Amino acid sequence: MGIGPVKEFKEYVKNKFDKDLQPWDFLITNDGMRDLAYCYNPNKGIERIDNIPETSKLRIKNAKIFEPLDIYQKCAIYAMVEAPASLITGRFGSGKTLLATATALALTKKKIFITRPPIGISSDYDIGFLPGSKDEKMLEWAGGFLSALNYLFRDIKGYNYDNIKSQLFFEKFEIIPLNMIQGVSILEGEILIVDEVQLVTREYMSMILSRMSEGSKLFLLGDLHQTYSTIDKQDSGLFRLQQVLPHDALAWVDLQKIYRNKLTEIAIKLLE
Repeated sequence: MGIGPVKEFKEYVKNKFDKDLQPWDFLITNDGMRDLAYCYNPNKGIERIDNIPETSKLRIKNAKIFEPLDIYQKCAIYAMVEAPASLITGRFGSGKTLLATATALALTKKKIFITRPPIGISSDYDIGFLPGSKDEKMLEWAGGFLSALNYLFRDIKGYNYDNIKSQLFFEKFEIIPLNMIQGVSILEGEILIVDEVQLVTREYMSMILSRMSEGSKLFLLGDLHQTYSTIDKQDSGLFRLQQVLPHDALAWVDLQKIYRNKLTEIAIKLLE
């Protein structure tokens, strides 16, 4: 839903907030009753996005209707639907993996490619070699996606955690080990989700971005606060990526609210 010429809106933002409007900038305000959100979509112009179906409800076949919990989650869904690539950041419990999984399932009937660095919080807690096939090994690192599927499909048509883990997960996802990403091309209509991108080096981040074909979609999920002792923030591909934005091809939304119990507040303070 366009709301007028970009030039006039840029002038409004500059005069009101002393900010130069950039591609994929989001403006969040409140009319006294509810939060409103506008986006400068470089492909469409200025859109109000808080009240359009693409951001309000995601319809996934055989799953519950997914509704974002706040205005920032609506912005994240809009970014993933509209932009060729999206970076979704936020502290643990802000919903990054769930939002990306729900949006990808709503957008495509194809298998969704997923990957993440097979790195724990520290080598001190390395559990060593994992037995089994490639998928069985990587499933141990894909717990966030499994939890997202469990949230979306549990109690629907007889699904339970066991058959979601053993069957539905592999129907919906194709796991790509990160060290094999160089030989992969994500084609038109396909989606790649990369979780925990704060643990990806600059070189791997560059490689991931170069794998995308015209018409594909890339969802990058991460939080620079969660590098722990694994990688220095300055060496993180996420840190470098944030420095080179904005760009027409990649939208960035930083989620602000946490939806886990009160212990998360303590967890965040321990990292500050």
